[in-house]
Amino acid sequence: MSKDFEAQKQALMKEVRSVLAEVESLYESSAEAGSEQAKALKDKVQDQLAKAKSQLHDLEHTVVDKAKQTAARTDELVHEQPYYAMGAAAVAGLVLGLLLGGGCRRR
Repeated sequence: MSKDFEAQKQALMKEVRSVLAEVESLYESSAEAGSEQAKALKDKVQDQLAKAKSQLHDLEHTVVDKAKQTAARTDELVHEQPYYAMGAAAVAGLVLGLLLGGGCRRR
């Protein structure tokens, strides 16, 4: 799952870079090129932007699904071993209390 997520992230970043390059190309050529070339570049940028949005949407769903799976597994573990969960929470609270209370020493 992690490799798939990383691959999707890399593909999305590549697509975003491509869209930005096309936007830059459109900007640079808008003053130089005729209206036909500018229209073709604009259409190409819009297509790539739509593709990037679609990939971003897919990546978002992947992240949400992964988070839901992690939450479900955590919930299962807490129900299977509640004393471990309470112990971990108590230790975390103790450590946090010591760290925060360490600066408030009496003089």
